[in-house]
Amino acid sequence: MKKTLLAIFTILLMVSCNKTTVVSVEEFATKAADLVDQTVIVEGVAKHICSNSGRKLFLSTPGKEQLVTVFTGEGMEPFDRETTGKTYKVTGKVAITVTIDEAYLNEWEQEVKESGLKEGTHICETEQQAAGIDLKENLDENPQMQQIKAYREKIAQNGGKPIVQYHVVCENFEVK
Repeated sequence: MKKTLLAIFTILLMVSCNKTTVVSVEEFATKAADLVDQTVIVEGVAKHICSNSGRKLFLSTPGKEQLVTVFTGEGMEPFDRETTGKTYKVTGKVAITVTIDEAYLNEWEQEVKESGLKEGTHICETEQQAAGIDLKENLDENPQMQQIKAYREKIAQNGGKPIVQYHVVCENFEVK
C-alpha cells in the first residue's frame, strides 16, 4: 500500500511539474505575468511574421486587437513568411520582453536625441499594436520619439505603473 501511494504521489508530482497551460490570445496579456518561465500552448492566426529575420511571429484572433509575440527558440529555423494568415499552435515558455518605465524612456530619448533616427530603422506597426500603443501619423516627428511619447501616455493611463511586455519563446509549433 505504501509503495502504491508513493508511486501515485511521484506521478502526480511529475505531472504538476511538467504542467502546460493552454492560453488563448485574448487571455495572454492578463495571464502572462503569472506564467513567466512556464510552458504554454497558444493558438492563433499568424497576423505578421518579421520581414527582417523571420524569427518573430505575431499571433492574433481574427476580429480582435490582442496579439501574442512569439520568438523562435534557440536553434530553430525562422518562421516561414508564406504561412502568414495560417493558424499556428505554439508551445513555448513565457518570458519578459522588456519593462518600460520612465528611466527606460529617458535613456531611450537621450539616445535618440544624440544620434537621431538611425539609418535603416524600421518601426513595425504590428509590433506597436502588440505593445498596445497607437502611433499618430506625424511625418515631421521622429518615429522613435513618437513611440516614446505613446509609451509615456500609456504609463500615465496605467497610473504611473511600468509597462511590462511578454512573449513566448517557441519550443515547437504546428501550422494548420
